[in-house]
Amino acid sequence: MHPKVNINNPFGFLSRLCLFVSLYLFSFSNAWTEELSSFEKRELSRLLKMDWTELANQPVSGVLGYDQEHWRNPASIAIIRPDDIFDGGHLQLVDSFRGVGGMFVTRGNAYDDFVTMRNFSGSPTEKFLMLVDGREVLQPMGGTITWGTEEVPLAILDRAEIIRGPGASIWGTNAVSGVINVTTKPAESTQGNSVRLAIESTGTFLGELVHGGKIRDGEYYRVWVRDQEYAESDLLSGLPARDDGYGRKVGFRYDKNLGMDLDLTVAGAYSTRQFEHIFDLSYRLFYINNDPLNPFGLTPGSPPIIPIGNFPVAVQSILLATTNWPVSESSPYDSIGGVTRYQNFEELAQDAGHLRTRLTGVTGNDFEWSIDAFAEKYKTNLGHVGHQWERDEYNLEFRGNRPLGDRNHLAFGLGYRFMEFDVTEVVTSPWDFPVLDLVSLTPLSIPGSNSYPILNYKGPDSFQRFSAFVQDTFEVKEDFFVSFGSKFEDSDFSGTTLQPGVRASYSVNPDNLLWAAYSRAYRQASLVEKFTEVSYARFWDASNGIWINESFESDPTLDDEVMDAYEIGWRSSSSEKLLWELSLFYYDTQDAVFSGPPIYNAFDYTSVGGELTFNYIPNDFWELQGSYSYSKGEKEGVRQTDFPESMASLKSVIHAKDDLKFVQNLYFTGDRILPSAYNELPIDDYLRLDLGMIWQVGEGWRIGLFGQDLLDPDHPENMYTDLDVEPTRIERRFLLSISKEF
Repeated sequence: MHPKVNINNPFGFLSRLCLFVSLYLFSFSNAWTEELSSFEKRELSRLLKMDWTELANQPVSGVLGYDQEHWRNPASIAIIRPDDIFDGGHLQLVDSFRGVGGMFVTRGNAYDDFVTMRNFSGSPTEKFLMLVDGREVLQPMGGTITWGTEEVPLAILDRAEIIRGPGASIWGTNAVSGVINVTTKPAESTQGNSVRLAIESTGTFLGELVHGGKIRDGEYYRVWVRDQEYAESDLLSGLPARDDGYGRKVGFRYDKNLGMDLDLTVAGAYSTRQFEHIFDLSYRLFYINNDPLNPFGLTPGSPPIIPIGNFPVAVQSILLATTNWPVSESSPYDSIGGVTRYQNFEELAQDAGHLRTRLTGVTGNDFEWSIDAFAEKYKTNLGHVGHQWERDEYNLEFRGNRPLGDRNHLAFGLGYRFMEFDVTEVVTSPWDFPVLDLVSLTPLSIPGSNSYPILNYKGPDSFQRFSAFVQDTFEVKEDFFVSFGSKFEDSDFSGTTLQPGVRASYSVNPDNLLWAAYSRAYRQASLVEKFTEVSYARFWDASNGIWINESFESDPTLDDEVMDAYEIGWRSSSSEKLLWELSLFYYDTQDAVFSGPPIYNAFDYTSVGGELTFNYIPNDFWELQGSYSYSKGEKEGVRQTDFPESMASLKSVIHAKDDLKFVQNLYFTGDRILPSAYNELPIDDYLRLDLGMIWQVGEGWRIGLFGQDLLDPDHPENMYTDLDVEPTRIERRFLLSISKEF
């Protein structure tokens, strides 16, 4: 038996329930079905396959500020549901983004993924905003998302809305290239026990357990635990990456219905991650012989003079062979190709916890509102580079929406955010030897050390932000809608900003929808970019017998990146079997931040491209989904090569029997040149093939067998460009996954 549906929004739920029942009763009438558009027929077919527990949460809420049917939204949207993750053999939500048009997902090491959207790359900063149940999870220190920390068990995931293109008029700063809006299921929908187990041929293991129960009518709870053990990977050179570790997380949720129009949710989670990581010093220590014509002491026939900050491997090999490095007992040595590797190996620990409370209600005039309060504590220790920071954060937010007459729907909100930081830098033992500043040639050190840290934070210890937004959607006529609004923010980061946006949609006929949008979006520079000096190399001055420190400075004067975004789209469903969409975009960004010696620099950046996506169901047992993306970026008029210009995906699902299906995923990623403060690294294009078989065993049990990256034994994808100098190998692997649903 299916549990009852949680009525977080009784009026919205009842209206959708009535619609569902009406469509169900009348769908058998030929006269009725002939009047439905292909969009509606397609949605009806999907709804009829769903159980009651899934019905209440189908519309998209992240585009206009209120629930709107997926196909009506004037934006490029993809929806990831739990079955998409399990059937693809993905251990994490982020892995499933590879099949979304415009999304570029790469693996950097055993435990971290990099995600960029619509030709924004260069460094591992995500230039989009991600929310989990309304909580912003972009880390302000590095401008990144710690994907493993934000994962939740598959059984409690409702969906992830991926909105490509700026959402700044509603979500505000950092919603630049897009918004990922993740929501979890209410506790009432997760009653009983669920378990998920998965193991890869590499040794990586995943285990999830969820238990939900009922306290009394209208009062439900759940508790859960998630554990992922990461196996060690290999570096491109063949050396062990020593990046194994674990990520563990526990959480809870409590829902109580306080009346027909009032609901309370209290939820929270705590996660801890512990990894090993190598910081390779071999590529950061260099020899200078004071010969102005040959400053690096190169042998005859070697490359010409190399400017500081760009060190080819051939030069490094000569330097490694001719220089006496500082020695520390805590520094392991490896050798490859006859060249000694000088490395610092230490642990990387992350702990995070959050608590959230939400109160939602609906008044008699269809005014839907919610009040959210969040508290979060986040601690990271990058032991391999001696950088540790803690963040305490508090958020309070109000959101509401209501129809105004027959033609207007107004959404609005207010918010306050406060963050406090405690940053500590130490000089790790292998890096602790006397150095001079490159410019002033004066000694550099921090208290308690002989030397200078790799990362040195010089910024303030607290920030606050006030925000408000208003968005009005107006029905000009039955087939033409216009939505316009803006986000207002006042913050210690950026001062006062105004982020307007306008969207419009026009139904050419019942089966074709045209839409267009303009947005002005802001991205704040991360605390590393704005306030943290990065020492990336040291040079041995033989004549003076001293090491000279080379760094690139942060820039506290960096302005926000400001992007003007123009988008158009065409969504069509010529029949209930086929849905396709073409979306085109042009982004013009001022003060886009790129890292590299001698400073974090701001440039004008333009990006142009588009995506073609389709979903085709030729018959009852076969489904096809696919996408093709093209994008081109230019920095100050110079074409960039750090983002693959072409990407494509194709997913095929064959339902061989009611309890057996076969899934094929094919991904193509074009070539690129991986930027680095040390050495640029060409990454060839690669084709990834994943095959899977999913078997329904008894009530609620599923077994999945998968092969991934079957066409290539291994290939590199990405790395931390400002710290690491060598990516890991992404290897062919096999996966067994078992789950039991509620």
